[in-house]
Amino acid sequence: MSDAWASGLAGRLPARVASGLEAISRVARALTTPGALHEVTERALDAMRAAMDLQVCVLYLPDAAERPLLTRFEASPREGARSARDEIGFDPAAWQLAIAGGHPLVFNEPAGWVVPNPFEPPASHWLVVPLATADRLVGAVMAARAEPLELDALGVTVLSLLGDQLAAGIASAQLRLELQRAAIERERLRVAAEVHDGLAQDLALAVRELAFLATEPPEREAQGSRDRLRAAVTSAHQVVRDRLVDLTTSLPLGGVRAAVEEVCDRFSQRGLPVRLTVEAAPVDTPPTVTAALVRVLSEALANAAKHAGAAAVDVRLSAEPGAIALVVADDGSGFDPDGDAGAGNGHLGLSLMRSRAGEAAGELEIRSAPGAGTTVRARFPLPSSL
Repeated sequence: MSDAWASGLAGRLPARVASGLEAISRVARALTTPGALHEVTERALDAMRAAMDLQVCVLYLPDAAERPLLTRFEASPREGARSARDEIGFDPAAWQLAIAGGHPLVFNEPAGWVVPNPFEPPASHWLVVPLATADRLVGAVMAARAEPLELDALGVTVLSLLGDQLAAGIASAQLRLELQRAAIERERLRVAAEVHDGLAQDLALAVRELAFLATEPPEREAQGSRDRLRAAVTSAHQVVRDRLVDLTTSLPLGGVRAAVEEVCDRFSQRGLPVRLTVEAAPVDTPPTVTAALVRVLSEALANAAKHAGAAAVDVRLSAEPGAIALVVADDGSGFDPDGDAGAGNGHLGLSLMRSRAGEAAGELEIRSAPGAGTTVRARFPLPSSL
């Protein structure tokens, strides 16, 4: 719909109908640009205040403990407008009626009969618009106005539509924030695994050797200690270099096969013999599946090189009906998979592989035994089969 056509349509509608459509349109435009929760809220409140000629427009969010309490999150006031309370408490019955009921309320007197007046000084004309999705209360917008606002059928419709728009926009922004937090937490766990299973162990060995050398041991023992110290520092340096490469390397454009080849080549260049077999041509996979598969492969190869002392690793990538599969088999020292594989025992990398697979709805199987090597099998369903 062009702006000229919309303007022409608004000119042929009754003034109050055109004003309502303009309010809905302004808020919709404010919500179309993605952003952080504060940004989305600020744009939407500014648009709502301007469209409905409000003095101040405030978003309150529910209490985290799900008590009948609203906390101020964002406000859009005109210059010199009245202020709004930081928190608004309710008795349970008023909460159900005013907020959880989901119906817009308009007050043309300072004292609300179910909702405490949130403004200082108390507003004579103010409104409450609950924001709810299908399963939860997102928040509530409370606004003050210089003139009375009519709550007829058109007014209720406009306020309800504005509430639905704001609720959807705020819920989307909250979801993006939760996803960002989850991504940060996953990356934090990955870094913790790498530090615990690699760098921390090398540095702990270096500290022990330095303490031993400080006792001025006999030359023969001192030389052995210096050799171990040099090896530990070299290993720690290599861990840091390798992880910096991992962090700065993006997925290649050639798809999942190219990504797997790149990881295998990188570990081969580090001195780990890796043989890659591709069975059938893997179909294009979504970025999330490719990223998860590459992370599992990287962790499996890192474990084979660092902990298993493997002399060779076989990697097999294959396409299956509705899925893509990865197998990484090494001839290293192996371990007891039924033992405690928690972070405290140096096996945080195994938990990390399982987490990576689970992020893409994948399945992970690890088979190993002391002296018998380790085999990691991962299978990721493709979107059509999810």
